[in-house]
Amino acid sequence: MATAVRTHHLVRWAQRHAWSRAGAVARVLATKPVPRRLAPITRVLLLVSGSMLIGTAVALMLWDELGPGPLDVFIVAIRDRTGLPLAPAMWLTIGAMTAIAWLIGRRPGAGTLLAPLVIGPVAQVLLDRLDDVATPTSTVALVLVHVGALGIAGVGAGAMIASGLGAGTGELLAAAASDRSGHSEPRVRLAFEGCLVVFGLLLGGPAGLGTAIVVLLIGPAVALGYGTVDRFAAQWERHPIVAERAPSVLTG
Repeated sequence: MATAVRTHHLVRWAQRHAWSRAGAVARVLATKPVPRRLAPITRVLLLVSGSMLIGTAVALMLWDELGPGPLDVFIVAIRDRTGLPLAPAMWLTIGAMTAIAWLIGRRPGAGTLLAPLVIGPVAQVLLDRLDDVATPTSTVALVLVHVGALGIAGVGAGAMIASGLGAGTGELLAAAASDRSGHSEPRVRLAFEGCLVVFGLLLGGPAGLGTAIVVLLIGPAVALGYGTVDRFAAQWERHPIVAERAPSVLTG
């Protein structure tokens, strides 16, 4: 009986915790205040810059070879199995996930479709450049690189949340599966992320210490990143030059 109770509490804690970028974004979306009304040009800039930052973070976490987050473990496994470059492997995986989410009831937004088109090439180009750079030999240095990459991912995810241009593929698929199954979205997301890691490992994906670091820190990183970007976006909108040009963007 005591074991069952402890298991129940552990599962409840796991469901409340963000295990991946998608889970962290969903957690922020569930608790953040009413989104600011931003000019369209600001929203597009947030989406593009956020996607570029996430692509940078993915490249760094693959370069240091400590292990990326759950989705990236699976994407790298697909890359290695198919022989595709990183960007097409990412598009293939995320495209399939988006199509499934759409088919079972959740329509993607513009940001859902556009973000991978930026993230993939940025990650690919930067990783190709980093391949010529030797990784640190110290485990402490590697962990610091990984944590720094997580910080970059947090700001990038925060920018994409602030853009309000559509949920990420992971959030979209979890929400669609929750609608269809009747199970809570956190429970569905936890099962989904666990499957990504397991299948990624079975296919030869690079899960490791870095994956555990992502699991522990991605939630706070995205929450802090969103708060930072939200404040910056508010100041940007109040800048005289931006405020003067915003009406022309809105009216065409």
